[in-house]
Amino acid sequence: MIVLNLRAASTQLQSFVRRQKWRARPLKRVVLPLRQARRLLKRLWSTPPRSESSTLAYADAHPEVSVREIFPAEMVKLPPLPFAPTAGVREEVSRPAFVFEIPNITFWAYYGGAVVTADNALLGDLSPDVWGAKQHPIFSQWRLPAAKLLGGRTAIALTAEAAGNYYHWMLDLLPRLFLLKHASGNFSGYDQILINGTGASYERESLAALKVPAEKVRYVDAQHRFQIASAVIPSMDHHTCVIAPWKVSVLRQLVSASEHERRIYISRRRAAVRRVLNEDELAGVLRSHGFEVLALEDFSWCKQVRIFSQAAAVIAPHGAALANAVFCAPGAQLIELSTRAGYRNWFWQLAAAAALRYRCIEAIPAQRSSSRSHAHENDDMLVDCASIAQALAGL
Repeated sequence: MIVLNLRAASTQLQSFVRRQKWRARPLKRVVLPLRQARRLLKRLWSTPPRSESSTLAYADAHPEVSVREIFPAEMVKLPPLPFAPTAGVREEVSRPAFVFEIPNITFWAYYGGAVVTADNALLGDLSPDVWGAKQHPIFSQWRLPAAKLLGGRTAIALTAEAAGNYYHWMLDLLPRLFLLKHASGNFSGYDQILINGTGASYERESLAALKVPAEKVRYVDAQHRFQIASAVIPSMDHHTCVIAPWKVSVLRQLVSASEHERRIYISRRRAAVRRVLNEDELAGVLRSHGFEVLALEDFSWCKQVRIFSQAAAVIAPHGAALANAVFCAPGAQLIELSTRAGYRNWFWQLAAAAALRYRCIEAIPAQRSSSRSHAHENDDMLVDCASIAQALAGL
């Protein structure tokens, strides 16, 4: 148990550091020249893999690679983006979803994985890195873990940022597992399934809901590297600007149909950041309009899913819990509370893909700091209750 807790803590720390790389982009000026120097030195004693940006293109030239399209590209209509009043409605096309079967690969379980083919090609679209596949550390890492042989047929569902990040677990990793399930028929065709995670309760419950056989699941991280006889890998869409509607459809299959009448507010009172400091006042306004005030920490993952599936309206401060809005029925109202500095358009995208009615209400940051080192996106907030009451009047 102690070993599992230490591993979970280590994974969460690694995930935190990786997320900071995205936010602290000036680090790129230091990290990338260092990687380049190490890359040049490494070439003195080894031959690094060449970079192939597209697995589809690679498969065209290598008939031993099997490609199966599971879902086609889809058009998603995006409403005007909050805090961008001049931007109107626009349409974006989601990426199609594929499952690839590739023989004789070397797989390093770093971040979202590094897939190297038998002829020494790194498949960039299946080998993500925070700085881009061409800057992947496999090119500059002086020493990689020893590769262990994995026989049989191995499914790989490692997904960037999924370990310790509920949003990416729900909207990226779980849908990729569904692709694997669809391709094999109930996971029966795989000898093992590689994933990254922390072993959190929501991971265990969601894997069980998807009927992933627990005995086939193997949690791996950057300390693991394998020589795999036959790898089955679903495609990724980590650089897309739209959430594919098929992801919403498959996740909604995890919950049975029910009445959609509940109005819920999701509290972040126990969170470390992005709390609503005048929540007591806000809760009074919400309750007068028929809202329940809930803390999701009080419920199992299965219960959370059920609650969102029954919701006609959801209000919450910006946070990963809003990923559960994927389980809301089409037409449900989603109201996100966020400061301007802290706004990210993830749930705006989700609402568009899930056919939800979306609105963002701007909150006032509780701490006004001009320091560049201050993480403004994580400020606690104050909400104008009059604006909330006005928004609810039309529900």
